[in-house]
Amino acid sequence: MPALRRCYAPCRRRATLPVLAAAGAVSALALLVYTWAGCPDCAPSVARPEPRVLTSPGSRPPPRPPTERATDAPLAVNHNVHVFYYAWYGSVAVDGEWRHWDHPYLPNWRREDKRMYPTSAHEPPGDISSNYYPALGCYSSRDPAIIRAHMQQLKDSGVGTLVVSWYPPGMADPEGSPPDAVLPELLDAAHAHGLKVAVHVEPYRGRSPASLAEQVRYLVLQYGTHPALLRMARGPRSLPVLYVYDSYLLPAAAWRELLSPRGNLSLRGTPFDAVFLALLVDVRHKYEVKQAHFDGFYTYFASDGFTYGSTWKNWRGLGKFARQHDLLFVPSVGPGYVDTQVRPWNAGSTRHRQRGRYYGAAWRSALAARARIISITSFNEWHEGTQIEPAVPRPNYLDYEPEGALFYLNLTRSWVREFSRK
Repeated sequence: MPALRRCYAPCRRRATLPVLAAAGAVSALALLVYTWAGCPDCAPSVARPEPRVLTSPGSRPPPRPPTERATDAPLAVNHNVHVFYYAWYGSVAVDGEWRHWDHPYLPNWRREDKRMYPTSAHEPPGDISSNYYPALGCYSSRDPAIIRAHMQQLKDSGVGTLVVSWYPPGMADPEGSPPDAVLPELLDAAHAHGLKVAVHVEPYRGRSPASLAEQVRYLVLQYGTHPALLRMARGPRSLPVLYVYDSYLLPAAAWRELLSPRGNLSLRGTPFDAVFLALLVDVRHKYEVKQAHFDGFYTYFASDGFTYGSTWKNWRGLGKFARQHDLLFVPSVGPGYVDTQVRPWNAGSTRHRQRGRYYGAAWRSALAARARIISITSFNEWHEGTQIEPAVPRPNYLDYEPEGALFYLNLTRSWVREFSRK
């Protein structure tokens, strides 16, 4: 997760540049606006002049990334467009305490970096662990109104499936609360909006093929008949879908015990069989995925070049490999990446949004790879700045201006429409 930067100086998104039009003046005035290098949304790592066109009334507006509004032709949700969703946020009003919005700064894992970085926790609602500020405020993931709002936003964007971060009952990440407790509400709300839900199995304490077999049994028995649970055709059967985060932490031989028809713990051909997707980080993982008998792989990270799997130029080859070996390839596109409000030492992983251009390049790479399923990182991973959920302008935070809070939902809608035509 890259570190967040605060923009303490005026930048192009907030500057007011009056244009004085006189008789006989040209209809458009090209100005060079110097952007400040400290703002990830506004500039690369060094300041440089950037041409910008300001138009006078009646002139043709400058080109912008394509967006669609609610007045456009209806767009059916596409259940082959998945988005990673996090139900780990808590508020004082609903939960009695802040959860995740107050996430502390994490220790620097780069031993060669001897610089000093913040170590304290954040103090919501004014100071939160994100470079962006949510339009819905520092909400609780348990709030029914928030859940309904999220489902409506996803439906409007055309995204058809939430991939919900999940720990077994009673377990959670260090900053959150058990997500299994809210999964029934998410499933019901998703169903009411025509959406599906898949599970993103986190690397919970003690995770092993044997323990995961037990958790899959729990998931199928507890939620397997819910109409919102995503199922995928695999041969004559329709199976639930499980993403397995950090799957590479265990060797292929261990996973083979669970995923091979001949494994000692095998779920294949049983009522608890599923479509299992591994996280591909390194190039060698594609061979290990095949050896382990996973059904496919996904790339997750929204930072192009951060891993082999998240590097867009590798997606055509990964797609070809998947087709040759009857595997699912699920590339993960994202609007950008910045995590310096939790990893202040990780600015090198930042990927600027470039007013939607970065997101568009990721989508085009996924389409060129002929992916049958595309995942989005993320709907609301605010710590890493990968969210497409609406954000609003606020002092010292990044935002989506001048396009507005709904920009990335609208841009997603455009790309979902393009993907659905394929």
